[in-house]
Amino acid sequence: MTEQLPNFSRLACLLADASRARMLCALMDNSRLTASQLAITAGLSPQSTSNHLAKLIHCRVVAFDKIGRNRYYRLYNSLIAQAIESMIVATYADSNFQERLKPSGFKKMCYARTCYDHIAGHVGVAIYEHLCQQKVLEAAEGNLAIGTTGVTWFGTHLGIDVNALRHSRRALVIPCMDWSEQSYHLSGELGAHLFSALLKKRFILKTNEARILALTPAGKAFLQRSLGIHNLDDE
Repeated sequence: MTEQLPNFSRLACLLADASRARMLCALMDNSRLTASQLAITAGLSPQSTSNHLAKLIHCRVVAFDKIGRNRYYRLYNSLIAQAIESMIVATYADSNFQERLKPSGFKKMCYARTCYDHIAGHVGVAIYEHLCQQKVLEAAEGNLAIGTTGVTWFGTHLGIDVNALRHSRRALVIPCMDWSEQSYHLSGELGAHLFSALLKKRFILKTNEARILALTPAGKAFLQRSLGIHNLDDE
């Protein structure tokens, strides 16, 4: 019977190594990094980094794009990012453990950050919760869905054609558990386009710190006006 079950032990072993975990976390903002950059992040020699990357590529955890003479490494897809984020959620579910392991920049990381290609942290969770409260997103038969109200809201406020996104092979709306808030933020194809639209309008900005985002005054005003979100102070 067990032979019929998916064997996730190989993936689990790959993610369990501390050096590989640091490399993969560096790619969790959907960035593309060279082997040299990943070596610095993981504190490894170039040879060790190359060996780790070979294993990750073989098991389709990491892929690369070749530009000129350089290889730029990235996570294989959003499902790998979701698996990594789920493990981080489990790690930080214990509040006492969380307090002991607060990294540098923890407060900013918890406020607003990337989770692969969508928004996480306090801001991401607030957006998700208010999208649900305003019936932009709806719970249907235990799943998350988007109806006429949601199509209109995204089209009017952010210029996103939701109906066009329905043809994507990726699920349209996915609730993604947030490790710092222990609640949900929006993932899926729509979550990615929401993030892209907010970046384009400069409501949210990427910073020089890995994964950390900055909510601009214009962005805060937009979220207050369009969704009634008033709990966005980062103090």
